[in-house]
Amino acid sequence: MAPPTEGRRRSDAARSQSTRERILAAAVASLIEDGYAATSIGAIQARAGVSRGALLHQYPNKAYLLVDAVRHLSDQQIIEVRTAEEPVGEPDWMAALWRSFATPLFGALLELWVAARTDADLRAALLRHQRDLHATIRASIVRRVPDPLPAHFDTVFEMTLTYFRGLALTTILSTNHRDQLLADWRAAMSTVLSATAR
Repeated sequence: MAPPTEGRRRSDAARSQSTRERILAAAVASLIEDGYAATSIGAIQARAGVSRGALLHQYPNKAYLLVDAVRHLSDQQIIEVRTAEEPVGEPDWMAALWRSFATPLFGALLELWVAARTDADLRAALLRHQRDLHATIRASIVRRVPDPLPAHFDTVFEMTLTYFRGLALTTILSTNHRDQLLADWRAAMSTVLSATAR
């Protein structure tokens, strides 16, 4: 049986973790629904249903909170990529990759990317977590491609990642031609990969 002080420490740690998760979930929801400008400490506090003191105990300022929200968002994206359906064979990996952009999480990350243009601390945090996220997404995608990988797979993967980011951004304003653009890209990249395989 654990000593009473150890039990209290575990209980305190569990409560602290629960509070932190509520705050992070509230910060992500605020970014998705209200945007970066409206994601204030007060707005997050109200969404999380915690006291000002509890929030500031976890996060002394908005920048520190949003840096952790970046990590939280990255973790969620990693989970989505890892638990996506496992279609087999190229070019189905492109559908799995596109699903990681066609979610509300991309909108929240986009809010942070724009804010990071003028916030060096936020930019540094985003770059660090994006590197980890990139490596995880690539590993998940590679599992969907039959061995051996085509000679120029990494180039096609990076081009597709960049193209999908741009396409996801443009679909914020309009989804016109989105499906056709996706189909055209898949066909073009399939041709590239087939040619390099010969």
